[in-house]
Amino acid sequence: MRIWRGTWQTIGSQVRQLPLAADPTVLAFIGRRVNIAFTVVAIIMFSIAWPTLPLTHSVIGVLLPVLAALAAFPIMLAWANPLLGWGISLISALVIGALFGRVHEWMWTVQVVHIIEMLVLAAMVSLRGPIRWIPLYWMCTCAVFAVAAPSGAVLGWVVGLTMLFVTCWLLRVLLRSRRELAHETELKDVAASRTAVLAERTRIARDLHDVVAHRMSVVVVAAQTAKFRVEGVTPAADAEFQSIAVMAREALDEVRQMLGVLRVDGEVSTQAPNPGVSDIADIVEATRGAGIVVDHRLIGAGPETVNEVVGLTAYRIVQECLANATRHAPGARIDVEVAIDESSVRVTVVNLLVEGPGETESSGGHGIPGMCERAAAIGGVLVAGPDGVGAFRVSAMLPMRLPVSDAAMG
Repeated sequence: MRIWRGTWQTIGSQVRQLPLAADPTVLAFIGRRVNIAFTVVAIIMFSIAWPTLPLTHSVIGVLLPVLAALAAFPIMLAWANPLLGWGISLISALVIGALFGRVHEWMWTVQVVHIIEMLVLAAMVSLRGPIRWIPLYWMCTCAVFAVAAPSGAVLGWVVGLTMLFVTCWLLRVLLRSRRELAHETELKDVAASRTAVLAERTRIARDLHDVVAHRMSVVVVAAQTAKFRVEGVTPAADAEFQSIAVMAREALDEVRQMLGVLRVDGEVSTQAPNPGVSDIADIVEATRGAGIVVDHRLIGAGPETVNEVVGLTAYRIVQECLANATRHAPGARIDVEVAIDESSVRVTVVNLLVEGPGETESSGGHGIPGMCERAAAIGGVLVAGPDGVGAFRVSAMLPMRLPVSDAAMG
């Protein structure tokens, strides 16, 4: 056993050193098991065709391996290139029948091995070749068999070949239909899974809307009726309550606007304009109303020159920055700067870092990642973090015009 393995390893190493073994086409051919299987069949057919050829044809000895190879080896290409193998097999059948005479009352112009291989290759070219050329394959194969077969058997072989090609064609149609059905089923499954995900998101969003709407409505009502329910409310305190009610109502309107697409069928939804750069002053003023010092600067062109989507992104970034600063650095001064030029909108929000209870409330929320995603969605960049001099800085660079793909999406 060791001697046998050593011999095969030696032969394999010598074969791998041949230039032909490094050819990509050869490597691709021997890399498929089906090609190896057809190669084994071809070798078996060759070992049969060579010794039996003198029994059917008058051939000199030196040409026996050549004609046997023409009859047997084309089947090696049955899977890799069936059209080439089929063409070689048919042409060699015509050449052998025309140049070499028959002996021992053999009625065919080719030997049995050649007949078997022409049938196999005809089936393979029908199964793997271009389907529109199947009639041409059938005509050529029938013509060669009409020449090679005995005169009394031509009609039977033509009928048999017709049945072979029709069967192969029907098999291809069946397989293609199953592939298309499987593809459609896969698409339906993907669509169903996406629909399920969207339905679940819709349900969660509806629940979120109901909860937020209910809580914010309670805040609005409580703030507006505080002077009637609580004794001793001064005009200044009442004004503060009314300011709280206004901010709560605006937040409620924004939630309803964002989730308006989730309304019940048939329900009319009023869509308010999306906030933009010009509305940043309003949220700054509301933040100032909470007792926080906020400096707001608008530099460059007017807000009306900014794209609606870019303006909404800038507004949301400033809104999130103000919320984070008031939550994590209460009492710290906040500087908001929006610079607009011909190519970009630059948003910068800076607040001093405050050590204390407010800082411990930050526990890895979704504010900064959400701002980064908003900026990246329109082709912008956002950077947030301590600036090294005791302040926290958020800087966003947003393009004045959306990328083509985003603009096409609306």
